[in-house]
Amino acid sequence: MVFGDVLTRNARKFPAKTAIVHEDTRLTYREFNERVNRLANALLKKGLNKGDRIGVLVHNCHQFMEIYFAAAKTGGIFCPYNNHLKQRELKDIIDYSTPRFLFVDKDFGSMINALRPELTSVEQFIAIRPSDLPFMEDYESFLSRGESDEPAVKVLEDDVLSIIFTAGTTGKPKGAMRTHRHLISDAVASVIDLRVEYDEKVLITFPMYHVACEDNIVRHSFMPNTFYIKREGSFNPDEVLEYIAREGITRCQMVPTMIHSLIQVRDISKYDLSSLKLILYAGSSMPVELLKKALAIFPCGFAQLYGQTESGPFTTVLKPEDHIMDGSQKKLARLASSGKPVLNYEIRIVDDQDNDVPVGEVGEIIGRSEAMMKGYWQMPEETAKKLKNGWLHTGDLGKLDEDGYVYIVERKNDMIISGGVNVYPREIEEVLYQHPAVSEASVIGVPDEHWGEIVKAVIVLKAGATATEDEIKAFCGERLAGFKKPKSVEFWKELPKSPQGKILKKEIRKAFQ
Repeated sequence: MVFGDVLTRNARKFPAKTAIVHEDTRLTYREFNERVNRLANALLKKGLNKGDRIGVLVHNCHQFMEIYFAAAKTGGIFCPYNNHLKQRELKDIIDYSTPRFLFVDKDFGSMINALRPELTSVEQFIAIRPSDLPFMEDYESFLSRGESDEPAVKVLEDDVLSIIFTAGTTGKPKGAMRTHRHLISDAVASVIDLRVEYDEKVLITFPMYHVACEDNIVRHSFMPNTFYIKREGSFNPDEVLEYIAREGITRCQMVPTMIHSLIQVRDISKYDLSSLKLILYAGSSMPVELLKKALAIFPCGFAQLYGQTESGPFTTVLKPEDHIMDGSQKKLARLASSGKPVLNYEIRIVDDQDNDVPVGEVGEIIGRSEAMMKGYWQMPEETAKKLKNGWLHTGDLGKLDEDGYVYIVERKNDMIISGGVNVYPREIEEVLYQHPAVSEASVIGVPDEHWGEIVKAVIVLKAGATATEDEIKAFCGERLAGFKKPKSVEFWKELPKSPQGKILKKEIRKAFQ
C-alpha cells in the first residue's frame, strides 16, 4: 500500500464522513478526495514527474493536506517550509530542495517576489489565497483544470513522499526523506499503540510544516478521522478550550508550553472538556510538577511521545496507564521517563563504540525501525553518520531502567528546545559574530518555566567597543526567525575555555543553574 491509496479507500468506504474542518470549510472524504485528484491531475498536466519536489509555504490550512495527498498520488515529493523563516533562510532551504512547484500563502508573497529572480528551480508559483502578484496562479483556478479521476501514476512503496526539514549544528537545513513504506509503518504502529478509534476528532494547533503534523496526518487518515485545523501563531488558551468544547474534540497534540498555558486559565472549569480522550505531548520534556497539575485538571488520558524528524518520529511512548498520581515510587518515577519503544522500534543505549551499556547507565540513544528516514536529501556523508550500521543515532543521551523505560538525560549536542522547537546555537553564534562589536559569543539554553528553555547569548565585546542587549537582540531579529533570537544577552569579560582554546558551554551553563 502507498499513502495515496489510504485517501482513495476512505472516499470509497466513508464518503459522507467529515474529513477536514478549517474555518468555514468542511469537506467530506468524497469531496476531499475529489479536490486532491483534481490538484494531482492539474500538476501532472503541468509536467510534474515522479520525484519532483513540491514546495509549500503556507499557514495551517486545508490546502496543506490537499497538496500533501496530491504529492502522494503523483509520486511528487512534498516539501513543507517553516513559515517563520527570514528571506535569507528561506532562499537557502528552497535552493537545497529545488522544487519545480511552489505553493504560497499570500502573506509570504512579497518575500517570494523579492526572491523570485534567484529561485531558478521554481517553474510555477501558486497562491492558495487570491494574490495581486501577476506571476502567482490562483489555487482554485489551477485545481479546477484537473479531472476528478484517480491519477494514472504507479507510485511504489519505496518512493519518497516527503522531505521534512531539520537542521544540523551548522544551522543549514537537512531534509529527512520519508517513503510511503516508512509512513505506513508509522501509521500502523501509532494507531495500535495510541489506540486510535474510527470516531476521533483531532485538533491541529501546532505548525503543519512540523514533522508532528505529518505524524498526525498519516495516523488519523489511516483510520479515518476528522481533522480540525486551526491557524498556527500565538496560542490563545481560552480560544483553544472553547474550540475543544464546541467541536467535541477527542484528541490533540501539544508541546508542554501549550499545556502550561491551558492550566493557567483560572475559570477552566466553565469549559465542557468531557469529549477529550487523550492529550499527546512532545517536542520537549514536561516538568513532572506541571504534568501532575495537568493530570489533575484535564478529564482525559495523557501520552508522551519521543522521537526526531529522522526517526519517524514515533519512537517511544509513555502511555496513559503510566501517567499515575498514586502508586509505588517506582511507578511515580516513570512520569519523568519517555516511556517504552513503540511497536515497530528497537532501542539501544550505547557507548561511543556503539556497545550496549548496562541498564541504568547513560549512553547515546540509538534506534532501528522501518519507520525511520531513508536518509538526508543530497547528503550521503551526513546520512552515513546518522544511520551508522543501520541504526539511527539520535545524539541524545539517555538510559534504560530494568523494565525497558527510556529516560532522556540530556542532548548530546548543544541543541536548545524552546517551546517544542529546535534551536541550534551555532547558527545564532554565526550571526552574533557578524556584529562589529562582538569578539566572542556563546549561545546556550537556560531553564524557563513556560518555554522549557530560552535562548541566551553570552558575549565578549571587542576592546573599546560598546553594545546594548536591545541592540544585539535587534541585530539577530533582522537576520533570524523570531524563535531563534536570543531572549536575553549578557556581557562577560571573558568566556571559559579548555586548554585547547575551546569555549566550554558546560561552564557557562553552570552560571545559570
